[in-house]
Amino acid sequence: MIVRELDPDAGPALQRGDVAVLLWGGAGRDQAARGLRALLAHTPAEHAIVLTGGEDVRRLLDEAQAAGGERDAWWAGARPVAEVVDALAPADVALVHADAEVAAGWLEGLRAAVLETGAGTATALANHAGLASVPKRNLPWGLLPPELTLDEAAARVRAAALGSRPRLPVALGHCALLGRPALDLAGAPDPARLAAWSARATAAGLTHVLADDVLVAHRGGAGDDGGGAADPATIAALAAAAEDRHSALARTLLVASRALRRPTVTIDARGLTGGLNGTKVHTLELIAALARLGDGPAVRVVMPDRPGEEAAAALGGVPGLELVPEREVVEGIARTDVVHRPWQAASPGDLRVLDLLGERIVVTHQDLIGYRTPSVFDGAEAWQEHRRLTAEALGLAAITVFFSATARDDALAEDLLEADRARVVPIGVDHRVVGGAEPVAPPAAAHLAGRPFLVCLGTRFLHKQSPFALELLAALRAEHGFEGALVLAGADVLHGSATGAEAAVLAARPGLAEHVVSLTAVSEGEKAWLYAHAAAVVAPSTYEGFGLVPFEAAAAETPCLYAPVSAPAELLGAAHAALVPWDAAASAQRAAAVLADPGPVLRAVAAAGAELTWDRAARGL
Repeated sequence: MIVRELDPDAGPALQRGDVAVLLWGGAGRDQAARGLRALLAHTPAEHAIVLTGGEDVRRLLDEAQAAGGERDAWWAGARPVAEVVDALAPADVALVHADAEVAAGWLEGLRAAVLETGAGTATALANHAGLASVPKRNLPWGLLPPELTLDEAAARVRAAALGSRPRLPVALGHCALLGRPALDLAGAPDPARLAAWSARATAAGLTHVLADDVLVAHRGGAGDDGGGAADPATIAALAAAAEDRHSALARTLLVASRALRRPTVTIDARGLTGGLNGTKVHTLELIAALARLGDGPAVRVVMPDRPGEEAAAALGGVPGLELVPEREVVEGIARTDVVHRPWQAASPGDLRVLDLLGERIVVTHQDLIGYRTPSVFDGAEAWQEHRRLTAEALGLAAITVFFSATARDDALAEDLLEADRARVVPIGVDHRVVGGAEPVAPPAAAHLAGRPFLVCLGTRFLHKQSPFALELLAALRAEHGFEGALVLAGADVLHGSATGAEAAVLAARPGLAEHVVSLTAVSEGEKAWLYAHAAAVVAPSTYEGFGLVPFEAAAAETPCLYAPVSAPAELLGAAHAALVPWDAAASAQRAAAVLADPGPVLRAVAAAGAELTWDRAARGL
């Protein structure tokens, strides 16, 4: 290695399109030595390396020269940086602060960012770079993650980069490439006032971009505020860029940060009050499955201030969770990378809470039955409000998750989101945290008097088609010698109820009512008893976003009579669907065959369920 002094008559032979690398600013001796070694190791030989500074810098160069090497370096002494930049014309100039350390590919990445965008400047990411900081956005982070070397960290960022080259208001002085067109139009910069210089370049019609695939280590303070004082408009632009959470810059920083550390997710579990239902079981199993992923995200769970006893007990046995009570969700709470709500938003307040909790919002939308069914609401205004909230939630979410392609396609047909923001992640049916409840006979079981019975489970919405279950019972009894009963188990609803239609069926068939046992909502233990003792489960719903009932029945070795419609058709197929939509006589004929030989249905449902695990769902999410 040969060190030469830079002077106007004896500088490197540079042409337009070349790059000169200028190491500027003060640093501690050890850091300056690290920075110089990194530059020498990772800067292609065709690019000149120039250092400014006093005798201490010259001594570092002499030591590097004594250590050998095949490239030259230039020492500019204590001359002002702007003067040195002028001396390097007509080349582009890469400013690197003495407190910074580059990695392999750094200059190639900066050059590509300028060439591909036509920008005046390109700035690198760093751990301490103001609005270009990762993995802590807008915060000076002393060091990169300790488990990573700089080369490993830079390689991760490069591999994960979107290549979006987002715009910046200014170039930042820790590591930036200044194109010669910008230097010609705005003049040579003082790096300590780089924001003011950037404003001149902007006024001349040039732009500044972030090279989102270039990461350097920076242990100092240069460049973290935009490089010095600027005009009020530029200061305002810097603040706006730093605070905007939904810009291309924000997405880029999130991706780079994710490459450097374990991802984080918050699960909105504020609905885990009272007893359990299907949605709560799904939420609990999902949380536990995410926590089981060895390479998965760190999981924070927002709990209701007074959670249900079963839910609290279930999560209390799951290691590695951070449980946060709802009352602590206030402005300023730390945002995780993602916040996930495992079911539909119920109010505009839900959306505000989600925005507080995560940088990106992911919502699970179970189905659209309410969106397109006004009868389940208290009037047109309530229905329209639900539709507006659904559209707003799916519009706000970065990704909407659906349990089935059926539910996803329904949302796409309603034009609620675009296909590239929709994902299908089937839930699991192998409950490991919730389940295994001890069977408990419901009080009304005495009315069955030991007879065989069918059971129809679910909230009494009309689309669940409990009236069709009654029609099926009548046809089985009249045409196939079935001597059993039907248990209807599920809470009634104020709007969209099927009970009126049930009454009409019973009124038209005198004597059928004495073979029907009607229950309200049942406990998990009572549901387990019904599954275990029923001859078959009837699931005549016209619409399901997933449909757990056939799988729960099969787990109890009880066949399910389902229709080949909506999600059950997708998940289970039509070959073993006993119900013929919606012909009670034809359905009764096929149901009688299933009652006589339930084996084929049980095997088919078990085979489908074997693929539907909670661990698979967690990986999908």
